[in-house]
Amino acid sequence: MKLFKFDTLRRFLLRNLRDTWIKPLNPQHPHSVLISRATYSPWYNDPAFMKTYDTVKNSTLVDIYRCYELWTLVRQLEHVQGDAIEVGVWKGGTGALIASQLSNVASSRKMYLCDTFVGVVKAGEKDTLYRGGEHADTSKEAVLELMGKLGVSQQVEILQGIFPEESAHSIEHSQFAFCHIDVDTYLSAKDVFEWVSPRLSVHGVVVFDDYGTWGCEGVADLVQEIAKDSRFFLFQNINGHAVFIKLADSNHG
Repeated sequence: MKLFKFDTLRRFLLRNLRDTWIKPLNPQHPHSVLISRATYSPWYNDPAFMKTYDTVKNSTLVDIYRCYELWTLVRQLEHVQGDAIEVGVWKGGTGALIASQLSNVASSRKMYLCDTFVGVVKAGEKDTLYRGGEHADTSKEAVLELMGKLGVSQQVEILQGIFPEESAHSIEHSQFAFCHIDVDTYLSAKDVFEWVSPRLSVHGVVVFDDYGTWGCEGVADLVQEIAKDSRFFLFQNINGHAVFIKLADSNHG
């Protein structure tokens, strides 16, 4: 009986809410409520992920779908050379998640966490919602405390300041296998990508958070611009992620 009621409710929601139009902030970026028929949730069969997620879930605005994608992507990059970097840390939830998985697959690699800790920067005309200073309710100390809870403090280095102008000088000669960009605005995301892309290993991955999110249309614009670059393969995920895989260095065209 309970299963029947659940299925009836699911069908009702799919019939009445799926692809329901939402007023966009930019007419070039239509939005709707999407309720998928797919309900498979593989994270529940991953005890290591669930244990880590339970520790970090109150320190991130990223939902469990995207958190699990970050977790699995890092695992698949075991044989790609380089460290990991996240720009846009907030309270450290996804950074801690990535660092934990990195320690599982390549304990000698570093995880760099980059943030101003004073809120969003570089908001401009391409950004429909953000004006600057949002998400300032965090601190470097809070992030370090979370890393300690997961036992990854030795693997993590925090770079405070606007990235890359103020905080990238110490890692300008580093090589990266994974980059998570969660900065909410067009120009900030563009500056991060342009800095990290030449330092990204072939087959390395860049994940843009906020892709397709209402209010982050600037990030969506940037993703479409990068998609024209033949050196990168775009996996356009409507869960809020855009995933780029580097296919070649610039000297290979």
